[in-house]
Amino acid sequence: MRPGWTYRTPTGRATSALVGVAALAAARAAAGRRSRTLWVCAVVPDVALLIGAAAAPTWKQLPSYAIRPYNTLHSPVVPAALLLTAAASGHRGTTVAGLAWLAHIAVDRAFGYGPRDGEGFVMHSVAAR
Repeated sequence: MRPGWTYRTPTGRATSALVGVAALAAARAAAGRRSRTLWVCAVVPDVALLIGAAAAPTWKQLPSYAIRPYNTLHSPVVPAALLLTAAASGHRGTTVAGLAWLAHIAVDRAFGYGPRDGEGFVMHSVAAR
């Protein structure tokens, strides 16, 4: 599986950082810094980490049952769906949710955290583990 949003190159990480900062700034401008929606949606993708934390073999590896939820919650498809719904409905809260979710994913990518492989590791070469 080849991720479409790269986090493996310096350019990809820098782009991800810019997207993350811009999305967070836009969400904050739309909702204010004390928005519950903003901050809940900025952290909710990591629920999958909490699900698997107790049973994780190491801090770098998720247990098998947490891999699919992690990859789903960290897919750009989720904020894209929220933002498309917001565009169609004009609902500001959904816009804030989509931007905050996008910011989370982009910041993760900027720090090198992408989708997990079948063993629960961030997808890198085997030698990088």
